[in-house]
Amino acid sequence: MLSRLVARMDLDALGVPAVCDWHRYIQLDGDALGNDMRSNCVPCGALRRVQIARAVVAGDMRRPTTADALALYRAWAGWDGTDATDIGTPSDQAALRWAAEGIRWGDQWEDVPSIATLDPANLDHMCAAIAYLGPVQVDLALPTSARGVTSWSSAVGPDGAPGSWGDHRVCVGRYDGRTLYAITWGIEVAMTAEFIARYGINAEATVSRSWLDVTGLSPFGLDLAGLEQDARLLMTCI
Repeated sequence: MLSRLVARMDLDALGVPAVCDWHRYIQLDGDALGNDMRSNCVPCGALRRVQIARAVVAGDMRRPTTADALALYRAWAGWDGTDATDIGTPSDQAALRWAAEGIRWGDQWEDVPSIATLDPANLDHMCAAIAYLGPVQVDLALPTSARGVTSWSSAVGPDGAPGSWGDHRVCVGRYDGRTLYAITWGIEVAMTAEFIARYGINAEATVSRSWLDVTGLSPFGLDLAGLEQDARLLMTCI
């Protein structure tokens, strides 16, 4: 169903800035938001995106908590606190819920976004989306070689097999040339473009009116009204 919801923007026509760093608006403190114990990486990635967006849009320095991430895990994936239901969150299911309901942030709800799919192997499109729309969500089939390091690059052999460590979602809001930076487990991890091309499963950009209004970075060719209409039609499939 999510494939019906695509970005109405000509990414190839955009000028892609050489560098972009939205991570600088927040302070990372190594808080894994429970993802070191539970398979709640999808809610964690979404909360990091909201954290950055709130900092950029409103100067809000509030940080998400483990309780926030686990509550979102319950809502999105039906986790009931047991190991039996600790099986992760399907990305398409999370996108539907996010675009339908938004995410609670303190006493309010973050504005409800539209979600647009991206090809993680297309570096120019990834960078354009980050620069204009803010941090994107990326699903990775992580290799065992990615374990315990803060710089991810392609590897060969059994330790480099896609998915040999497991699937994982990260929030990516910074790039410099051919290196992108992910926020995961409360830290920043560098990823080469080659790593993402090999291990990327899918990527999603979040299109938010408040972000575009405040940053003034609404890209040429973005039909936001059309994208929101597509999102509303898709919500009827929930």
